[in-house]
Amino acid sequence: MNWIKFLFSLLWRLWVFLSFCFSFVSLIPILFLFTSFYKSQIIINYITKYLSYITLLLAGINIKLEIEQPLNDSKQYILCSNHTSTLDIPIISTALQMPLLFIGKKELVKIPIFGYFYKHNSIMVNRESIKDSYSAYIQASEAIDKGFSVCIFPEGGIPEPKIQLRNFKNGAFKLAYEKNIEIIPITICDIKKKFPSQYYKGFPGNVRIKIHKPISSDKKSIEDLKKSAYNTIFEELKNHES
Repeated sequence: MNWIKFLFSLLWRLWVFLSFCFSFVSLIPILFLFTSFYKSQIIINYITKYLSYITLLLAGINIKLEIEQPLNDSKQYILCSNHTSTLDIPIISTALQMPLLFIGKKELVKIPIFGYFYKHNSIMVNRESIKDSYSAYIQASEAIDKGFSVCIFPEGGIPEPKIQLRNFKNGAFKLAYEKNIEIIPITICDIKKKFPSQYYKGFPGNVRIKIHKPISSDKKSIEDLKKSAYNTIFEELKNHES
């Protein structure tokens, strides 16, 4: 019976990919318009949210959202989430209404067509390069000044399946400290099982995401901010697994 499950998972994951491709291709004209001619990251941001919503809907992924404290959508935050799958960005983008830019890996620029829009509408980073990391840091700071919140995956990538939560890097917390803005920890549960790195595993269903209450950066060190965000997410993951 395992082969039936594998076949179902393989076909479902292919459907998820095709759903994204179909939705993305249908939006290329308007994406191109507001990327190249009438550049507006705000409009692109909401188009991206719509694309994320449609992709998850067609994939059968239903978000179960819990918010500890209402957020001010006109206020800027640093969002720090655990990184579990390639669907993390669509999930967060769909769950939150605020204008939001993601810091993502530079390698995605190589994807034909998609890479063009990704390059012009997100913050790219090669974490192996000190120069690239600094450039991403400056871009994130400028994005905050323009009215965007910035979402960072402080683990620096998707960890191995057996690792629940990898150690956090300093960038997000240094940025929050220097801009004196609040950090919002985000915990994504379930998706590691529903959309793992193995292409022959996965299934649709509910995905829980918890938006924790903001952590003030006032009178806290970078290390204190990092530890507080890490412990918040780690404890939530433990609670969901118990």
